[in-house]
Amino acid sequence: MVKKMNFLFKRIKEKLNNENVRIDWVKRQLQALPKGAVLLDAGCGSQQYRDFCVHLDYKSQDFGQYVADETEGFAAGLGGEQGYQYGELDYVGDIWDIQEQSEHFDVILCTEVFEHIPYPNETLKEFARVTKFGGKLILTLPSNCLRHMDPYFFYSGFSNRYLEQLLTEVGFEIETLETVGDYYSWLAVEMARTMKNHGILAKVALLPAFAWYARKPKTDLSINSLCMGYHVTAKRVKL
Repeated sequence: MVKKMNFLFKRIKEKLNNENVRIDWVKRQLQALPKGAVLLDAGCGSQQYRDFCVHLDYKSQDFGQYVADETEGFAAGLGGEQGYQYGELDYVGDIWDIQEQSEHFDVILCTEVFEHIPYPNETLKEFARVTKFGGKLILTLPSNCLRHMDPYFFYSGFSNRYLEQLLTEVGFEIETLETVGDYYSWLAVEMARTMKNHGILAKVALLPAFAWYARKPKTDLSINSLCMGYHVTAKRVKL
């Protein structure tokens, strides 16, 4: 019985996992780019989107120092026993100081990196510097998240107001800004996580509430209260 319930909770968590939504969204953005465009995957990590860039001139950047989490937590363990796998990097160093000339890239791709950057404002300025005028920024970042990739974890999330203010200041014009999830789905995800990581009593106690929040539709109130993150596209313009 317990094994069956754990399997059920795993399937439910997979369904509610916003990573699947993010991958589909990034894939569509990349496939729409013109052939031969020079793209920098900034903070590329394991380069999970490289296969979607076969028609592009793909370049990878990361500092390449994360191995495994130093602090235990419910979202820890990304590195695993073998350590985190980066792949070959074209640019190694700080994301807020990219060793390339100004206006070099047609596109900057940066996904789920900003919570791991101690200087996010400076990073956006650097993105603007190395992007051609008329070029594109494809950005995803969390609105709230659990500690992970520690000790390289500096922020639990960012707001749409941050994006609107800072992107405009550095020279980007927001084209699309989409919210991911809402207050109800966040509650459902965290209850599923709690049920998975605790015993049968937690499952019995939380299952009714999980079922309630997992089925609730998004509303303006639930989105404005809390969301899981943002998907953004922006165009580089002159200040």
